Amino acid sequence: MPWFVRSLIVLAGLLMLAGCGSGGSSADPPSDLTVTAGDGQVTLKWTMASNDQYWVFYGPASSISVDNWTSIVGSKAMMNVGSPLVIGGLVNGTTYAFTMDARINGGPGGSGTPSIAAIPRPAGTTWTAGTAIGTADLNASTFGAVGGNIFLAVGAGGRIASSPDGTTWTTLNNTASSADLNAVAFGGASYVAAGAGGAVLYSSDGVNWAGETSATSSAIYGLATNGASAFVGVGANGTIVYSTNGVNWAAATSGTTNDLLAVAYGNGRYVAVGTGGTLLTSTDAVTWAAETSNTAQSLKGIAYGTDASTSTTLFVAVGASGALISSTDGITWTANNSLPVANINNITFGSQFVLVGDSGIIYTSATGMSWQVQSSGTANNLKAVTHNAFSYSAVGASGTNLLAL
Repeated sequence: MPWFVRSLIVLAGLLMLAGCGSGGSSADPPSDLTVTAGDGQVTLKWTMASNDQYWVFYGPASSISVDNWTSIVGSKAMMNVGSPLVIGGLVNGTTYAFTMDARINGGPGGSGTPSIAAIPRPAGTTWTAGTAIGTADLNASTFGAVGGNIFLAVGAGGRIASSPDGTTWTTLNNTASSADLNAVAFGGASYVAAGAGGAVLYSSDGVNWAGETSATSSAIYGLATNGASAFVGVGANGTIVYSTNGVNWAAATSGTTNDLLAVAYGNGRYVAVGTGGTLLTSTDAVTWAAETSNTAQSLKGIAYGTDASTSTTLFVAVGASGALISSTDGITWTANNSLPVANINNITFGSQFVLVGDSGIIYTSATGMSWQVQSSGTANNLKAVTHNAFSYSAVGASGTNLLAL
């Protein structure tokens, strides 16, 4: 950064601290400031006084004060904030220091709180159970940025439930279909759910759902989106259907009669997986080619993410009897037998890979290769896992739902 730009930033900070000409006064800082690390973020909490205005100062350092914060490269000040305060955009594994002061009527800042250090870390290690979402099995979940940034879970009997935070869930009134729903995805600006008998439901807000014609009467088990408005559904007896808008659907030829159980999109390629180690790829959702998966186990989930140790992107697929395979291009696959024998049902990638399975198993991995078992607190089968920017949500049998921050 040029010296004169840095000087202007420092000068601006000093002027802010001085509270020039405001006529206000300084105030004592909070005595109970706490900083809790999250996934790429921290949460600050303190007891607020009715007349006080609060400023927070933080930066990538082991310690910080209201006097030296401008000398720390990458430091920032936040004015007139309230508790609780969530600060995002932080780098996991990096130490950040935090302090704050208080003032009245825009006056100069008083003394700062003692510096508190925190290290953001990937979510997925500590799971909390929520109140069961009814008694029906929940088979799939997603997170979407339309309708208020919501988690969605779908399941048996056409059940659809939404949550703004993964903790408080509301069962929606689904009048479009009572078919068992096995998959749900968010893409572009809409949601699609699918299930038994080729049922496909469309929603532009995650609340109101309409039935669409899917071009198949076979069960659909998995959905994927290219992140825009295109969707691919896969299902029984090699079924593949696709849509450019979530409303109008057409059938593709898969070249297999094996059940296809899941599909993912990454780096311009769709990858579908299924029973007997079936694995297909396509770059356009229309023409599909069979690939060698190097496993004979049924593959039930697939995700696209990044190996944190190498910054290499890769697909990871999971399934029955602890099956776990990976590929950097979706074409050439390597078997990874590091997991114990267990039925793995689904996998997702947020800040790290998280997989779930029968009997409440949860594993996490920063690389997709080396895995750590986590305690879920439940013995119920977990059927799906998804994420937002800072947390993971898992759902499963009998309305089970878990959240990891």
